[in-house]
Amino acid sequence: MTPHAPRLRQPPPRATAALPMTARLLVGAAMALLCSCGTNATGGYGYYVAPDGQAVDGSAAGGGSTAADGAAIDAATTDAATTDAATTDAAGDVSAGADGGPVDAGGGTVAVPEVDPQCLDGQYTEVMPDLNASISGPLASYNSGDVKAFIDGVLGARYPVGQYLVSQALVKGTQIGDCVDFFLPPQARGNPAQVIQQLSVIVHECGHFLDIGVSGFGSSAYVIRPDLVITCSGASYQGTNATFPRSLLNSDEYAPLRPPCSVGGASGDCDSYADIYLDGDPNDGTFDGGDQGFNTVMEEAVQYVNSLATDYAFDDQGGFGSVSARDGILTFLWYMERYLRMARLSYPDQHNFLLGDPCWRQIILTTWGRAWLYLDATDGMNSLGIDDAQLIALVRDPALLEEIDRVRDAEGCP
Repeated sequence: MTPHAPRLRQPPPRATAALPMTARLLVGAAMALLCSCGTNATGGYGYYVAPDGQAVDGSAAGGGSTAADGAAIDAATTDAATTDAATTDAAGDVSAGADGGPVDAGGGTVAVPEVDPQCLDGQYTEVMPDLNASISGPLASYNSGDVKAFIDGVLGARYPVGQYLVSQALVKGTQIGDCVDFFLPPQARGNPAQVIQQLSVIVHECGHFLDIGVSGFGSSAYVIRPDLVITCSGASYQGTNATFPRSLLNSDEYAPLRPPCSVGGASGDCDSYADIYLDGDPNDGTFDGGDQGFNTVMEEAVQYVNSLATDYAFDDQGGFGSVSARDGILTFLWYMERYLRMARLSYPDQHNFLLGDPCWRQIILTTWGRAWLYLDATDGMNSLGIDDAQLIALVRDPALLEEIDRVRDAEGCP
């Protein structure tokens, strides 16, 4: 745990130490079963739970690029060449301008220097959380015995995309178990304020469960919105078009700027996320979370956008001190840039694969644009960041921003 931990509602990374041991063992067992496909020559899953139960990384490899309507996500309906982001047709689902055009009132487009308005990242649109939506009804009628109805109600009012992720995970992401029960232990259900404190964790982790659930064997599915699912092949830690272990980022020229806290980084200048996500030694014969490839870097980046969006939606329910919502996604944008740079310089075949594949370009640019949509919306909200000022400076390093420019060039953006 980092020195910041007492100030965090959601410590980096997401601690699950409060989970009953039996629940943590079930998660580990389920992940191990999924990982048993490790000899799959076409990609294989890359799921992992740290031995102490601290983190769940849900991801996979294989597939194509597709979208799902708001009523049902069918990972089998894959079209490797195109993304047909249909407008959602299910009652209560969110229509979010999937074609990159204007959105209805309450929606948002990205308008910051870090994105290109002539490319996928700058054209990304999404209905933003409604910060003024009343949740007085669910608060007044809170029943700890029906906590899922409360979660559904408040997310539906403030952050419908998050509502969709949780509700769908409880239907389509149950291979591992019930994501709400895993990440909202009984002792955190005493009153509605406690539950709201955990909403960003719940949305994040249920997002993992849903992605796992809709990733067919040999596919990495990323559920972005009810009407947009991106499913890509390769980029796992093994199999066809495998990518290098993400823990190797600890050895690049940028790591000393914010070293893992476990190796003696000073408070405020160390990377507590690296202690979990970039852990292990890829050459020691023991599989660690950090041995996973690029597909899991993107999986975490997708979910940390959801974490920030959720904390943004419920910031007025705070009073808990600063949280690391902005820190999480900024850290993973930094990892994305650094991974692409290391791939280009040291693993050119892998870099050529990632930039040559329309699907991986799409998930990179979509996630980049979506992240900046929420970073722009939360700019100046001190309650949602701790070391975010330092992190945003690292992400804005011109040499690293060039790595995103290279993805845009490969995409054919003007």
